[in-house]
Amino acid sequence: MRARTFALVALLAASPLIAHAQDFKQYASADGKYKVLFPGAVKTETTDVQAGKDTLKLTIDSVELKGDTTFVVSYIDASDEVAKKPAGPRLEKVRDGNKGEKGTVLDDKEITITVGDEKFSGRDVLIETPTGFVRNRMVIVGKRLYQVVVQGSKEVVTSSSADKFITSFEITK
Repeated sequence: MRARTFALVALLAASPLIAHAQDFKQYASADGKYKVLFPGAVKTETTDVQAGKDTLKLTIDSVELKGDTTFVVSYIDASDEVAKKPAGPRLEKVRDGNKGEKGTVLDDKEITITVGDEKFSGRDVLIETPTGFVRNRMVIVGKRLYQVVVQGSKEVVTSSSADKFITSFEITK
């Protein structure tokens, strides 16, 4: 029993180091019009999302690490009708969707991202869910919603590696 407890404590103590030990490399998405430092080889997936009468294409670029840690950039283009709505309520809806029914928003800050001479609305949120923690930077640029996400333990999502990933995100147009 002590050996198992020690092994669990050692694993939990090492989980922030999993992200720290990674070699971050620049990743640029021509289709996504962004660049970011990812901590490993990027896997890209696309899926169709039903949004009312519209079918939208969601693209997810991700790196999964040990310890249930995931670094993600996703983007989706809203319909013309939705894109006309103010960014604030749209970002709140995304935040609440990420939180789910059993999650708790621990931190939520409005941010502004500058691209050239233009400024775009965004939010930085920290959410606790029944399965772990989610740190998410959401930004709306025109019709496109970007989400820059780190999922894992609280130590991982609040680590300097998570900071490095999220703050390295740049929209490239």
